[in-house]
Amino acid sequence: MFYFSIQIIFEKEAKEIINSCMIIPIFSKLGTITFVGSYALQLLYRRDIDLFVTSEICDVNSATSITKQLLDLLTFQTVGFADWTVQTPPNNLKGCYWELVYFNGPNRWKFDIWYTAEKDIQAIIDTSKFKEQLLQKPELREQILKLKSDLYNGDTYVNNMNGFKIYEQVLGKIK
Repeated sequence: MFYFSIQIIFEKEAKEIINSCMIIPIFSKLGTITFVGSYALQLLYRRDIDLFVTSEICDVNSATSITKQLLDLLTFQTVGFADWTVQTPPNNLKGCYWELVYFNGPNRWKFDIWYTAEKDIQAIIDTSKFKEQLLQKPELREQILKLKSDLYNGDTYVNNMNGFKIYEQVLGKIK
């Protein structure tokens, strides 16, 4: 139950931050918002929220305008922006990317936000499949949170692990 208490605290804090930072109203101007990973699966163990904004087109001018709006708000300690519409990004997903850092008191939260016109985004597909598996076997949530705790080094996970690899380790390969 210890691991669930951390998850519950982080999820409550995440919801408050998403609302206070205006993430949904700001980014919904670009397209459809889909949360993925730990927040979407209710398996938060780190203060990290990942989401995609999908649209028929990925308009860099609109993305730049959103970036300026984020800077003007003075809400985020860091507003990082990358245009991956021309160059090939490390994850092969063409679009725009933001890394937003927000401090809630002493707690550092990071948002990873992708804006893209790509179809069939693997992280969205995988999150949906993991969600289905967890509905069938909710008892595995605690095992996942425990594994996250065991692999957590204070900022990331050790041994090149990430949330999706941890989910697959407990739930099995989904691809």
